[in-house]
Amino acid sequence: MNRKRFTTALIAGMMVTVMAIGIAACKKTKPTESTLDSSEQTTTTTTTIPTTTLPEYSGPLTNNEEITWTETQLESPATYYANVTKGEFLNVRKGPGTGYEKVGTLTRGQSITVVAKASGGWYKTQDGFYVSETYLTGTMPN
Repeated sequence: MNRKRFTTALIAGMMVTVMAIGIAACKKTKPTESTLDSSEQTTTTTTTIPTTTLPEYSGPLTNNEEITWTETQLESPATYYANVTKGEFLNVRKGPGTGYEKVGTLTRGQSITVVAKASGGWYKTQDGFYVSETYLTGTMPN
């Protein structure tokens, strides 16, 4: 009987010791400057994640570009879709040509309403800007 009690007490003591070691290992104490020796250093790394802020527009933008080209009004506004490769953008410009300032972009499948056809293969949007007809399609691209 004494042997059984001894074994039980030994096992209980070992369990208490293991628990005490585990608790001590879990406690995190922050060393103060005076307790740090030359081999202990604390390094903090801060990661900054860049954010993208898109401009918000209320209502159509105004185009102040002087018209020096010819345009033919469509009988009624037509909806077209940007037909560019995935990951690329269709530039929206102030005039019908790549020499005009870019004012925005369209992504693949984004719709746009056109109201006129300008010289050189460009369409005028309902907001008064221009997109190349080369990259427009009448049906939503896959």
